[in-house]
Amino acid sequence: MSPGFTANRPAENGGTVRLGDYLLKQFASDKWTRFRGAIAFVKRSGIRHLATAISEFCLRAEVKIIVGIDCRGTSVEGLSDLMDCIQDNGEIYVFHNENMSTFHPKVYLFSSNTMASVAVGSGNITEGGLFTNYETALAISLDLTDQGSAAFFEMLESVLDEWANVNSGTCKRLNSTVLGDLQDAGYIVTEALTRVGDGEEGSRTQLREKEGEEAQQRLFIHAPVPRAPRPTIFAAGTPSVTQAEEVRLDTSEGALGFVMTLQRTDVGAGQTTPGTSRRSPEIFVPLAARDFSPEFWGWPMMFSEDPERRGKMDRKGVLMRIGTEILEVNMMTWPDKHDFRLRNERLRSAGNIGDILRIEKTPDNEGFQYYVEVIPKGTSQHQTYLSICINTVRNSPRLWGYYV
Repeated sequence: MSPGFTANRPAENGGTVRLGDYLLKQFASDKWTRFRGAIAFVKRSGIRHLATAISEFCLRAEVKIIVGIDCRGTSVEGLSDLMDCIQDNGEIYVFHNENMSTFHPKVYLFSSNTMASVAVGSGNITEGGLFTNYETALAISLDLTDQGSAAFFEMLESVLDEWANVNSGTCKRLNSTVLGDLQDAGYIVTEALTRVGDGEEGSRTQLREKEGEEAQQRLFIHAPVPRAPRPTIFAAGTPSVTQAEEVRLDTSEGALGFVMTLQRTDVGAGQTTPGTSRRSPEIFVPLAARDFSPEFWGWPMMFSEDPERRGKMDRKGVLMRIGTEILEVNMMTWPDKHDFRLRNERLRSAGNIGDILRIEKTPDNEGFQYYVEVIPKGTSQHQTYLSICINTVRNSPRLWGYYV
């Protein structure tokens, strides 16, 4: 093996060879007969630098690329442009797991029967990832006639084969139909909508996938992934977390408390369209959060079907204390909605965008079932509880988590 190191260092006039330079050089070389890639994010800004090189490479060599579609990192234009480059001369696969995992590799593998070159690093196929961001990559040349190098190469290929397995339920072969399905279901958006989503909070109504909702149609499976080890934090000055008390994160077993950042849909009048009335007084909890620790919410044992709406499930009159008040909160969920809702005007009016809602279960003899407080943004407690909000919601800045 012969290792090399690449780094994008824009502040230093390019530094050493950048990832984009490396890829252009390899695509131009006639010594390679295959290219395989696994890239988390692909956008038009990156493809435009590689389009000609990839198109010409496809005419003489095999191409297989796996692209992730998580976190709005890959755009409709990025995938469309990549398809235009490759056309029928190569294969593109899209990978997504419906659980909370993110497909995040950046692997670029060029090979022939006797040699290979692989770059593994931080750069995606975006202009920043290729040229202008601060990125690093380790590039390794492999002599495939060497037993050790050949074994390493086979290991890389087996991982790529696993990710490109269309029978797994987490991968689809990309074509124009699949591209349209991904966009219709909200898995990918145009770059114009991505910029809207990254900007002013109020503009998020323009996204197809509204806050608190998931894709209308799930095109991939939810594959189990081993959870991370449970870290611990120490916090002080809250009603239930005292100094040196251990708080375990990301656990579904026996969760004591739930925390979630509040968005515009959860506070005040919520997101409204001109000419329409304010939202119902509801706070939106992701279905993934409900299903992660269903016993925390009493789901589904304590819920009953609404006789006036088939499939709608309610847990009515749940007693929650906020400050000195005890509120009656209705928990509800629908088969045609993609969120779990808490309905109460006082609860909805308690916070602002960016605050953290903390809900903690209480003993049966306390006279209420949950203690609730809103942790204001900018306070030290907010930082403590924000560190517990380790789970994300696709196409939304919302974060959530549990503690015991």
